[in-house]
Amino acid sequence: MMLAFAACCCLGLSAQESLRYNYVRNGYTYTAAERSRIDGTTTLYVKLSRVLFSDGQPVYKLRLDVEDSAPWKMPKNAPLTITTTAGRTVIVKNSASEPNRVAPDGIQGEKSRLWWNYGEYYLEEADLKKIAAGVSAVDITKRWSSDGAVKVAYKNNEFGAAVAAQYDAIRQAPAPVSDVSGLLRSLQDRGGSRLAETNALDVNDAVGISLVYFYYAEHNTEGYDLNFYFKGVTVPYGASVTVETADGNRIELHQEKDLAAGRAICYPENADLKKMLAGVRKITVQTTGDPLELNFSDAAFSKVLNRLYNALQTIAIL
Repeated sequence: MMLAFAACCCLGLSAQESLRYNYVRNGYTYTAAERSRIDGTTTLYVKLSRVLFSDGQPVYKLRLDVEDSAPWKMPKNAPLTITTTAGRTVIVKNSASEPNRVAPDGIQGEKSRLWWNYGEYYLEEADLKKIAAGVSAVDITKRWSSDGAVKVAYKNNEFGAAVAAQYDAIRQAPAPVSDVSGLLRSLQDRGGSRLAETNALDVNDAVGISLVYFYYAEHNTEGYDLNFYFKGVTVPYGASVTVETADGNRIELHQEKDLAAGRAICYPENADLKKMLAGVRKITVQTTGDPLELNFSDAAFSKVLNRLYNALQTIAIL
């Protein structure tokens, strides 16, 4: 599989690219934006998510990863104080109590090893709107001591702009209709890394798909393998699998292994997988015989791919 960078910024991305996940499970709707990196005197990563209850009421959670040259565990109920550009103060408390699964042994930076130490904060929507309107400073309590705070000031509203972009992405997300429960086939953890695979689902009578998720703790990267199950054809090693998206773009994939008849495994870049989630209208496959051309209407392929992708997000590390 191909490695991909762990974090991105939601600013300037399409609606699909800005979303990390959007699914229904056990009657609740879960939606989150992709992480954003915020540079400053201390580098932070923010990820906003929302749970919609059956009555339509939302609860928001802000995950904040603090990049540091040493690992530490933020105490439960440790406060995060956010000062808005309007002069208001929003104070929320860390709800996280589980060990951090993100790069537990650190990541090798340019000069030293780095850790992402985190807190998770529940927000009322009224307070979230204050933050999205502009932030001048954050004060993060990382331990109960006189020197146990991380304070970062922002001259250009970098923190508030990132949260605002994520808030917009979540609010604009379409309502998912398919429950993702029961789609995971396997889950393995080793040395802080994770491997998970979904069950295979048929797209139509000619093809089915499954998806594999990888997280590499050493590099803090993740990626996906896309498995195809074709009917009645053999796809040789190195053969092209060309995906035409709903907007007319072409994604060139290849058969990455020497597999039995009917099977193909491809390594899409994370960005290309996101494009496929937005819609696929045709897939052309090089086989040992004539090329196989599969046309899809009513977003048939992308609907199945979305279910599998979102099922993996229920256990994804990032």
